Amino acid sequence: MKCRFNRLIYPRSIDETQNGSYMIAVFIPRETIMDSMGNRISSFTVVGYNLPTSDRITVNLSGHWKRDPKYGLQFEMDSYDEVIEPGKSGIVAYLSSGLIRGIGPGLAERIYNTFGADTMAVLDNAPERISEVPGISAKKGQQISKEYRKARGGRKIIMLLAPLGISARQALQLQMKLGKDAENLLKHHPYTVFESGYITFQTAEALAQSFGIPKDSPERIDAGLLFTLQTEEGKGHLCMHNEVFINNAVRILDTPGLDRNAVARRAYEMLKSGRLVLYHDYTYRPIMAQAEAETAACITQMLSQDKLPYMGDLDDEIDQLQVEMGIVFAAEQRHAIKVALTSPICIISGGPGTGKTSIQRAILSIYSKVFPNKKIVCCAPTGRAARRMEQSTGFPASTVHKAINLNVGEIRELKLPDFLEADLVLSDEISMLDMVVTWHLFHALPPGCRLILVGDADQLPSVGPGAVLSELLRCGKIPMVILDKVFRQSEGSLIAENAKRIRHGEPRLLFDHDFLFYDSSDAQQSAAWLEQLYVQEVAQYGVDNVAMLTPYRKKTDTGVQALNARLRERVNPAAPGKAELAIGKRFFRQGDKVMQTQNRDEVSNGDIGYITKIERCEGSFLIEVDFGDGRIVPYEDMETLNRLELAYATTIHKSQGAEYESVLINIQQFHSRMLKRPLFYTGITRAKRRLLVIGEWDAIVRAIHTLDTEQRKTMLAARIVELNGM
Repeated sequence: MKCRFNRLIYPRSIDETQNGSYMIAVFIPRETIMDSMGNRISSFTVVGYNLPTSDRITVNLSGHWKRDPKYGLQFEMDSYDEVIEPGKSGIVAYLSSGLIRGIGPGLAERIYNTFGADTMAVLDNAPERISEVPGISAKKGQQISKEYRKARGGRKIIMLLAPLGISARQALQLQMKLGKDAENLLKHHPYTVFESGYITFQTAEALAQSFGIPKDSPERIDAGLLFTLQTEEGKGHLCMHNEVFINNAVRILDTPGLDRNAVARRAYEMLKSGRLVLYHDYTYRPIMAQAEAETAACITQMLSQDKLPYMGDLDDEIDQLQVEMGIVFAAEQRHAIKVALTSPICIISGGPGTGKTSIQRAILSIYSKVFPNKKIVCCAPTGRAARRMEQSTGFPASTVHKAINLNVGEIRELKLPDFLEADLVLSDEISMLDMVVTWHLFHALPPGCRLILVGDADQLPSVGPGAVLSELLRCGKIPMVILDKVFRQSEGSLIAENAKRIRHGEPRLLFDHDFLFYDSSDAQQSAAWLEQLYVQEVAQYGVDNVAMLTPYRKKTDTGVQALNARLRERVNPAAPGKAELAIGKRFFRQGDKVMQTQNRDEVSNGDIGYITKIERCEGSFLIEVDFGDGRIVPYEDMETLNRLELAYATTIHKSQGAEYESVLINIQQFHSRMLKRPLFYTGITRAKRRLLVIGEWDAIVRAIHTLDTEQRKTMLAARIVELNGM
């Protein structure tokens, strides 16, 4: 049906529309349309996603009529095509119609003069060639090419995916990845697209249902099996016991006739084709099996290295270093230094106050003195942990990702990294390393490179799949030192002593003016106390040196989101001349304390900074964040802005790798599923000087007594033992 856009009903203005959003608009027919009574229709209402809104070009709508009980006759659009008149005038009119941002009448004419009658074919098949037009820079060409793909090539994909809650930006990225066959793949092979990692299982299910793909199709069963494993990976597991795996897959697929035998037969076919991997009685996705098996092989190879270069009399070196550092190492600390300097790979694990930092300084100092021409690489999983490592050791440090040049985001396949230029690698906070990142780290080590792994086995495990540190300790094949004795308590603080008690499951904690407990069973009262105490601590230590930690992001008055809103108004209230930006449900204010939540070129996951500038004009925006060390980072689109969040309060998980002078923690009974010893232990060990716990004592006792009963399913230790003999 040929027609033209007339006016928008919903949303209220075109500026508020986003490609892919639901819209209601009035259109004017460009051909004769009659109603059921034989009357000519002069205008009609169209509903759908991503409606065309240019009144300068005719479009041909596809869809169907429906009668809404409240709003009457409407046309529900499924898709549309532009009606482009042949010849120069028609093509120039289309290009300059406003559908393609960045192209006006003058540029449209130059484009036609460059490509002539082939203009539409050139732009449809290779829109990047627009940079051949005189006067268009490479950057401008990229922008117009992107807009053209959005208007033409990606439009059908946008409309196909918009009802499923997928944004226009995501749809266009998907179209770019899938290429010209994108529409066919999404309609007829959505489970293949899921298996490639481009859409979620839920999206594939919705597409399959829309286009009539049977629920008992082999493609769906295969996808269900993979999704079952991915679901467990999201909980930290690398694999599943075979019987549990099949049972869970049957439950997820939830289809009459798909019993255990039918699903198991498909699993067997996937094992034969290499789409699943079996190790003993456990099933893996290939990437996880490869990461685990090859990491175990790397460790075995390191353990079999020939004798290391002689380090000299280490007792003399340690004695001399004690004089230089003004400290005395205890016997277990001396032992840790010696093990690290005489082993190809070793682990040093211990809680706060056990001397890990001093041991690292000693190891690096002695090694660099004995081997002045050898290269040292220091790294940690987060930017904050790396900077703390650099400050405490005096040696340069970076994130693990940056050290091994590993891109951020989901890793769908393992690619060998370049070798590090290093003779010794010291990695701190390794409890945060997941299995895939660990694989990359081990494969970046050049032959003969020593590896020293430092961490705290009692902290929370990694966010990603695996339990690397605990498995390396459990295998019993790697030289290790477990530090348990508390040597240092910061200015008499009880934090280190209480951390040790918690680590041993002892709830009889000690209290003084720097380790306090405030009893509150009510969430609203707890939130009020947290706000009041936070302001008090910030006044004493500064906003940089105070952390507010809580188990949940949402759900309660003491969740991260609710607390951030309250604390911002106390620490950074609105004021004349202080710029603000609201986009959807997100709100930022100049001066806000913010956290980067994913690695980026110049800023790492977990880095904290302050918003120094906010500008907005004509639908675009700019936020600048000062992360210190001269790093002022711009945020100019939703993709980058979505990686930024307020940081007055954070989850305990997000605080890993950081230390603060003062820490406030909320622990309540309604945090029931989060009340585990590693969570509480990780929270209190973020504090260097002062800790305030607000909540319920019964919840604290429950957390201390509750180990993480669901041990992560991983066979790394078993593989290492198997490769190195029982």
